[in-house]
Amino acid sequence: MSDVFISYAREDYDTANKLARAFGDLGWSVWWDRNIVTGQAFDRAIEAQLESAKSVVVLWSRHSIESEWVKNEAAAAAERGVLVPASIEGVKLPLEFRRKQTADLTGWDGEVSHGGFEAVREGVANLMGVKVQAAEKRAQKSGWKVWLLVPALAVAVGLILLWLGYRRTDSWDAARMGGIAKTASTAGLADLVSGTYEGSVIADAKGSSRSDVRVTVQKIERNTVRVTSDYERLGSVEVSLTRTDESNILNVDGDTVFHVYLEHDPHKLELSVHNEVSYEGTERKQAVK
Repeated sequence: MSDVFISYAREDYDTANKLARAFGDLGWSVWWDRNIVTGQAFDRAIEAQLESAKSVVVLWSRHSIESEWVKNEAAAAAERGVLVPASIEGVKLPLEFRRKQTADLTGWDGEVSHGGFEAVREGVANLMGVKVQAAEKRAQKSGWKVWLLVPALAVAVGLILLWLGYRRTDSWDAARMGGIAKTASTAGLADLVSGTYEGSVIADAKGSSRSDVRVTVQKIERNTVRVTSDYERLGSVEVSLTRTDESNILNVDGDTVFHVYLEHDPHKLELSVHNEVSYEGTERKQAVK
């Protein structure tokens, strides 16, 4: 059972990530779809967490008000009486949620003293049956532990850098440390994710799971790809790409989830087409002649 379940549209990933970190700093357990374990069905994992969470924070935006997933999660939370809504953009909420007192997180950059965050924090704390002041003390205590570690970390980092200085001629280390950054500077996002992936359909709103499914990701433009599959239910869809960090490439709009994990070798793909069919696979490496 998690203290907080975060419901959000994929396009609002950055805000959801900041919120998860802020709650974590308070000592609260947080669940969002980044916690889905490989092999779990998206819908079953989400439903189980949604039904057990002590509170459900819904981030309303121009993207989430159009998402059936988010609206369904908000409705389920409201039915259980654990909904904590927050608006991250100035949008008109879906009709059934307009009567709910909604925190204003517009323009929030992660600062815990922000009035909107304080309102969300208080709402969650009330549902958890804890005092906000107690949560603040936990965060402060955790913060002091971090500061006590800073000198030790600084020494450790210095020793590591010194050691690496003596290994500048080691080509393997150079490739490992700079490979991704170098590739990113010379290639578009489409080049980084294009290829053939082999895996399984792990959830299907109109069918069952299916193994040995092949997905092909083909470059259309620098940051746009076409996704096709030998499994008819996955169909064909174009995806615009964005990058959240050195290891993650995601879609930027629409109701299709496309997420490639670059830190995996071979690359790992999570795909959910039109919120109906969910797929997980790994890139098939071409044999070197």
